[in-house]
Amino acid sequence: MTGNAALDKILILVCLVFTLLTTGLSYYSFKLIKRPQIDEQAELESMLDESKQKSQIESVTLKKITINLHSRSSRLRYLDIQLNILPFHASQASLVTQKEPIIADAVINIAGDMDPDEINSVSGKIILENRIKTYINSTTKDPLIKKIFFSRFVIQ
Repeated sequence: MTGNAALDKILILVCLVFTLLTTGLSYYSFKLIKRPQIDEQAELESMLDESKQKSQIESVTLKKITINLHSRSSRLRYLDIQLNILPFHASQASLVTQKEPIIADAVINIAGDMDPDEINSVSGKIILENRIKTYINSTTKDPLIKKIFFSRFVIQ
């Protein structure tokens, strides 16, 4: 080792002490420290309840709106619509209720600019929903509308 017998004995002793300390610490951490028992059933129920609360957001039903549609013929066409709005968070339901006049105005403007035949198709309803969501979410600071459901959609 170093050639000095006393220094070699000290180094061996230091290595021996260090080895014993690490072995003792390892034994202590693996054998003597017990992890607290986890009640798996209670944790599972807690997790399921929490996920249900987060995933079950109530939709907000708005008042029925009647919109005159532009028609190429002389016949008057109108859209009778009622929206159910699903916000991103449950706490935003009151904000949707407060913004109901703005949402109604947006629906009137957007649907009034669309052709009745276009609105009457499935793709037209999807386009109408996307335009309403985009307009409302762009006017609010935080995204507000996650999904729009049409509970009443009648074109005459």
